[in-house]
Amino acid sequence: MMNALLKKSLILIGLGVFACASVQAQTDDYASELNGSWRGLLEFPQGVHLALGVNINNGHITLDSPNQGSYDMAPTEYRLAGTEVSFSKKELNASFRGQLKNGQLHGTFKQGKAVPISLQKLGASDRERMALEGRYTGDLVIDGSASLPLVLNVAVLPEGFVGTLDSPAQQSYTIPLTNLNIDQNRVSFESPMIHASYKGDFKDGAYRGTFVQGLERPLNLRKEKPGEEAQSAIPKPQAGKHGGAQAVITRDHVDTEFFADHNADTLYEIGSNTKTMVAYTLAQMLRDGRITPASQVGDYWPEVKDPITLVDLASHHSGLPRLPENMLSSAESFTDPYALYDDQLLQSALQNVSLNREGYLYSNFGYGVLGQALAREEKVSFEQLLQGRVFAPLGMSNTYVALSAQRDKPRLAQGYNVMDEPVAPWHFDALAGAGAVISNLDDMVKYLQAMLKLACDDSPLLATMLNPAQTLGECCPHPLGWMIEQDSKGRDYAWHGGMTAGFSSVIGFYLDGSRAMVLLNNQSIALSQKNLEPMFN
Repeated sequence: MMNALLKKSLILIGLGVFACASVQAQTDDYASELNGSWRGLLEFPQGVHLALGVNINNGHITLDSPNQGSYDMAPTEYRLAGTEVSFSKKELNASFRGQLKNGQLHGTFKQGKAVPISLQKLGASDRERMALEGRYTGDLVIDGSASLPLVLNVAVLPEGFVGTLDSPAQQSYTIPLTNLNIDQNRVSFESPMIHASYKGDFKDGAYRGTFVQGLERPLNLRKEKPGEEAQSAIPKPQAGKHGGAQAVITRDHVDTEFFADHNADTLYEIGSNTKTMVAYTLAQMLRDGRITPASQVGDYWPEVKDPITLVDLASHHSGLPRLPENMLSSAESFTDPYALYDDQLLQSALQNVSLNREGYLYSNFGYGVLGQALAREEKVSFEQLLQGRVFAPLGMSNTYVALSAQRDKPRLAQGYNVMDEPVAPWHFDALAGAGAVISNLDDMVKYLQAMLKLACDDSPLLATMLNPAQTLGECCPHPLGWMIEQDSKGRDYAWHGGMTAGFSSVIGFYLDGSRAMVLLNNQSIALSQKNLEPMFN
């Protein structure tokens, strides 16, 4: 079902970490009409709609992100002057500026890209409907022995409701919903993104109904009480809980650590860290003249008429959606969503895709296309491409591509979801470039040592990879395959993370070639650059 889920995105999700810290406020003589609770709808690519709340009371501003269960959050700074309102959160590169016109607060929300929004003040009838706002949780029954926790997030808007769906066990959030209707007696919604719908009637303290996505499955949704989420049944994930491996790498030394019963032979899915290897291959082929910065997807799929370059794919600026729309038609199970997505489906998706060229849009679809395009240029399979360009040259003898036709190797660790439940490994076909690589600690150390050597040698190859093709707002240069950030001392480093249904990982290295790190984990939890702290010290 959830093969088309959205992972946590850059947009607005970070609002949930707003804290009531030091706030810089400027409140000139402002219009009293601004006082009140304002709500508006932020509309993002792929049909993602999130409610934004701005509360103004006696010269103070707080923010709400009701679809994410976050309320009364303090911005870093804000200003009220006349009929104008502005606020920002610098750590998130997020800001808003608007003005009261004809009873509405019209403005622009920026977080990497600018999104227009109009907010309206909640009235008495809206406040009555607030009793329906909140999180509704339930377990979707897959079969007699398995279930998938789901969360319906309902937010009140002046003109109705807006909803999103979360799958915490898969670290997947803000799945957009349409036609959400809810009252004291029943609830219904649809999700075109995942081709699903739900209808339920209220009985015995919960909405009891049927979730339909090809098959009909029972799902009962019960509203959480305030503060109940803190006592949620979802276990708190922790890196290394079920096993894992870590290495901190310098120019002349490697410190390794293994967790539980794992050892140097244990294999892990590295998920989206595969993308850095695809980008490394792209940089080599640019260096070798096999392709050029102007090489386009249409060079390999003539039916694609839109001007999408391979560099666009590598920097997530192609306009391709996160996943192809026809992916659901090939998903026969919940457990292995990429396994049956073949070349024929990929070609069909490329023929019919609608692009969103407004800016950065993280795309597994795009990296699947990129991997296949590079393989077509070399006239080899994607597996042979990485074997010849990455694995063999770097001595990564334990690393391979998890293809649908292959059997799993016994050294592959058992993966676990965020609920501490064992899950099956993933396999790939046409979208292998998005995240199909399996590796162990020794091989990932070799990979990062190669990156350090390129950095120490001031290699043009590394310069090709790390020259920012695009940026995410003012904060984050985005080159080919990596993210570039600075540590607390102003030193530049590159990093990337990966996650599958049962694994997560994060890798990084300093651009001066001094240090690198890899963390491999056999549980699907959110790892980020913050988990590279041992590299920073």
